[in-house]
Amino acid sequence: MPLRDALAVSMDITGRTGEQACKHAIILMAQSLASPKSGLTKASKKNRKVIRDPEQHRAEYVNVWHKGKESRFYRWSLEPGGGSTGTWEQAKQIAGRGLARRSWIWGLRGLGKTALGSRPIGGVTNTRAILGKKASGYVLTNRLSYILKAMTPGWSQAVVRLAGNKIMAQAKKKLEGKWKRNMAKTTRGRKRPAGGIDKHFKRV
Repeated sequence: MPLRDALAVSMDITGRTGEQACKHAIILMAQSLASPKSGLTKASKKNRKVIRDPEQHRAEYVNVWHKGKESRFYRWSLEPGGGSTGTWEQAKQIAGRGLARRSWIWGLRGLGKTALGSRPIGGVTNTRAILGKKASGYVLTNRLSYILKAMTPGWSQAVVRLAGNKIMAQAKKKLEGKWKRNMAKTTRGRKRPAGGIDKHFKRV
């Protein structure tokens, strides 16, 4: 179902205003993009690739990034007198693993949502409202330099579909709850029909 139709259902069934329905949809999209379960935003490997330098007697090193520049970090630098502290296992780990996923949630702070314990990087993501006579809504912008490389093919269509499906599932749950309450009133003192709302709709 197109997202436009899901937004209409969100307003008709749940009683949201147009602004609230759009805000709800953009929150659902960000949550789906940040979810490992959806698989829409990839996470890097846990450890950096260990490389041997033939010009340094095959010394082991990993490529690290510092202030936007790539450099080599050699294992021997952790030995006594090498000038570095820590362990080789720590050096191999990618500290920013999962950053692309978390970055989607940062943009929700302007909507009153928390960053879920993640420490945001300023200016990376933000959400802004578009209010006009012909079109209104919210735009979530992600400026992480490698965000497009972290996205899976077809992610933009998939996240819209997921948001629409969640909105419809919530609307169905609300309708089903209302239906059950009404059935409880009309069948008080009599045997109540078994099953949910779907089963009885199929009978019509």
